[in-house]
Amino acid sequence: MTMTVTDNDETRRRRFSAETFLRSELTLILVILAIAIATSLRNPNFLNVGNLTDIVRAAVIYFVMGCGASLLMIGGGLDFSVGSVFTLGGISAAWLMQVAGVPWPLAVLGGLGMGVAAGYINSQVVARLHVPPIIATLGTYFIITGLCVQITDGQDIVPLPKDFQHLGQGSFFGLPFIAMYAVIIGLIFWFLLEHTPFGIEVRAVGGNRKAAVANGLRVARIETVLYVLGGAAAALAGIIYAARVGSGQVSAGGANVTLSVVTAVLIGGISLLGGLGSITGVAVGAILLSEIDNALIVAAVPPQYNTIVVGVILIAAVAIDHVRRERLYKVRR
Repeated sequence: MTMTVTDNDETRRRRFSAETFLRSELTLILVILAIAIATSLRNPNFLNVGNLTDIVRAAVIYFVMGCGASLLMIGGGLDFSVGSVFTLGGISAAWLMQVAGVPWPLAVLGGLGMGVAAGYINSQVVARLHVPPIIATLGTYFIITGLCVQITDGQDIVPLPKDFQHLGQGSFFGLPFIAMYAVIIGLIFWFLLEHTPFGIEVRAVGGNRKAAVANGLRVARIETVLYVLGGAAAALAGIIYAARVGSGQVSAGGANVTLSVVTAVLIGGISLLGGLGSITGVAVGAILLSEIDNALIVAAVPPQYNTIVVGVILIAAVAIDHVRRERLYKVRR
């Protein structure tokens, strides 16, 4: 009898969680449409194909980085170094191509390798030195930022091979290549989270780390993989950005990118406390944040209001997450 009640409670909890995410994503889509309508009334150019394409291109960067960051956050981790890893991935690939003369496919792998290394270092600082994630990743953020300046001597790396630039600037029947990359990467992370034992373990670790350890999960290994995936995703986004702009920019990334990615992830419904979230939510959150950035520019709103709007959205996203977790907790009880 007790098992039946437990099963019913778990079923109800899962149904509530799924419905909550669905409502959240639909609400965000409605917000996206509302902003589009309001901005187009102020400036009809907002709905031009070129401008919408720019929104998609910017959203891709947020989303690719967000895939790794969201998986880590669902697993109970946090990485504030992604903005610097983004820069590191881009300038590493650019340096290998332009300075070392390495073919672009190998240079891309080299840039990804730097992201993997950064993620692994973060995981070891957290696991072995017992430094809280926020402090550990802020520390590596500053270290990597300094290394990027040393590698480039503070100068952008140009020019990059035309074939490499085509990867970020080309399109297929009007659809930018980078949008296709986002779909592929999103599907990979979605499948990993929703349809593999690893995804189940990630949610278990993020939901209750002590219970996960008690149930025999290899939590340290899971967390290492999550940090590595986060670093690889950030570096990949940096490489895509370098291909898009045609240079390895030392000024790309930084704190603004880090905070924008965290904001997009939280807007998309990823819980800051772990265990909850979806990749589809991150996709919608990335589009919404990119749309807001673009709408403020198109509507000729002074730049300083951009950060104010993002700050308000970030606070609102965390507050909504708190309410959602409280409601979910009541269902569990």
